[in-house]
Amino acid sequence: MVLATPQAPAMTQAEVRELLSAEPAQRAHFEQEKQVAGLAQPLKASGELLLARGQGLWWHQLKPFELALSLTAQRMSQQVGQGPVQVIDNPQLLEFSSMMLALFGSDEQALARYFVLDFHSTEQGWSLVLTPLATPLNKVFASLTLSGGKQLERLVIADRQGDETRIHFSDWQRVTLPLSAEEQAHFAP
Repeated sequence: MVLATPQAPAMTQAEVRELLSAEPAQRAHFEQEKQVAGLAQPLKASGELLLARGQGLWWHQLKPFELALSLTAQRMSQQVGQGPVQVIDNPQLLEFSSMMLALFGSDEQALARYFVLDFHSTEQGWSLVLTPLATPLNKVFASLTLSGGKQLERLVIADRQGDETRIHFSDWQRVTLPLSAEEQAHFAP
């Protein structure tokens, strides 16, 4: 006789939102693949991120080259390797920064300003498909799909040129507050 293992019930959208926003600060590893039309092999990158609610997102790519991207509600900056920090003040890119903070912050109200939200959940996991509502996002993105189980595991970005970026997140860890001086510096003006 084979006994069926009970499966976890499907999660509601409110449960997923609570799960994603439960920790005030977290870090994770990411592995990214971008499939570009015309290239036989995807472009690959990997690194780590730091998400501090109310402060921002620090995206630190380590391979194939070092690139740090800092997103806050007020600004977006990047640094390639040990080069100078470049502040990006393009209004469309600042809009992108606000959207990314809403995405990683699981801010449903903010996301609803940018996207039509389509949530699905089964015993195996959940997914949230975001379809852009207006310019400039609908000129760049066809859709963004977040999915996972007990954590955010994947983000798939489909753009209007037919390219696709797949990001896998792993090893989510709680970060003790207050942030260290080094961590805090990632979000300094």
